[in-house]
Amino acid sequence: MAYGFDTPATFGKFFPDGEFAGYEDFLEGYFEEASAEGQTTQKFFTDFRSDLHRDFHKGRRSVPDALLPKTFQLAKPYKKLGDIMGLGYAIAVPSSLLDIIEKLEPGRHQSWPIDITLPSGDGYPIQYHMLNVLTSLDAWDKEQSDPGSYKKSMRIFKMLRPKQNYASGIALSREVIGDHHIWRGFVSPETGISGFNFYVSDALKEAIDKAGLITPPFYQLKEV
Repeated sequence: MAYGFDTPATFGKFFPDGEFAGYEDFLEGYFEEASAEGQTTQKFFTDFRSDLHRDFHKGRRSVPDALLPKTFQLAKPYKKLGDIMGLGYAIAVPSSLLDIIEKLEPGRHQSWPIDITLPSGDGYPIQYHMLNVLTSLDAWDKEQSDPGSYKKSMRIFKMLRPKQNYASGIALSREVIGDHHIWRGFVSPETGISGFNFYVSDALKEAIDKAGLITPPFYQLKEV
């Protein structure tokens, strides 16, 4: 079976309060220099930033190394951070979880080390990596899903909320999932469903549980 999870929208160990200090200023300076040298197709910084944000959250190609945020400053001294965290541009995972993912599907996603610093200026004692999940699958099987678990909202289909009450009624195609172990769902006016931020295979979920990692709640969907 597959599982879905979201990164929380409120501050906590899975969404720590903090910032990529200086990153926005860096991006603007990068854009101005690239624009002056004719190396960007966007006319305005807002378009450049919007395209970069889309690449991080919906893209299927790696973001250039020069544009990756690499330092995150915590706003308060968390005693323990989650083993999957939302850091705005991508999720962050410790080396232990990244190793598990790489063993299951080597080289499939983009990752890079992130320096997390405490308000004191000291480094957080565990090494984290940003993980840009580059797989997007249109795995939803509408015909085999429970009609009471989703609805048509405006132009797209959406899983009913609260998601944990309806996840088990959402069917995903085992054939489409194939050998993938972590992915984002694909949704458009023509196909797909708006559901969880991320999905994982039962093999990855089992490995996470075995390692005793602390994650946001995972909710089981059905594969058909």
